[in-house]
Amino acid sequence: MLALLEIKWSGITLHDWWRNEQFWLIGGTSAHPAAVIQGLLKVIAGIEISFTLTSKSSAPDDGEDEFAELYEFRWTTLMVPPITIIMFNVIAIGVAISRTVYSPFPQWSKLLGGVFFSFWVLSHLYPFAKGLMGKKGKIPTIVYLWSGLICIIISLLTVYVYPPMGNQGSIRFELP
Repeated sequence: MLALLEIKWSGITLHDWWRNEQFWLIGGTSAHPAAVIQGLLKVIAGIEISFTLTSKSSAPDDGEDEFAELYEFRWTTLMVPPITIIMFNVIAIGVAISRTVYSPFPQWSKLLGGVFFSFWVLSHLYPFAKGLMGKKGKIPTIVYLWSGLICIIISLLTVYVYPPMGNQGSIRFELP
């Protein structure tokens, strides 16, 4: 509700707010944690990390999307966390649906809540995914391999911490 009031009072459109939310999440899963780590390395270990500024294209061509430069990507390790989050949410949706469908006592409300949250995260990361798909073949395979490996590790840790119930939770009736 607070966000809606801020939108109303600031006079920005809902589309502009949504685009801001999307890019905030993309930055919050890639650049912001990297900046915190770099800051900690500088303060604690005295390690200085430098970067180079790159120029963007000056003006959009005719018929080109006005936000086209926002979808231009260059390979960097900062791509691994958002790709991992995308993969993890897609896998989570598949696992949740299969667990609910094949459960003896399906809990549809849990499924709807979890799928809604995963789609919410995926819709925020849509510009990032759109940029990746636009550069098909130009992003090194190692980025996808690292993201997949991290996603598998997180999935296995989740299964280890929260093991599936199997038949342990079902009630058995036996006749004498």
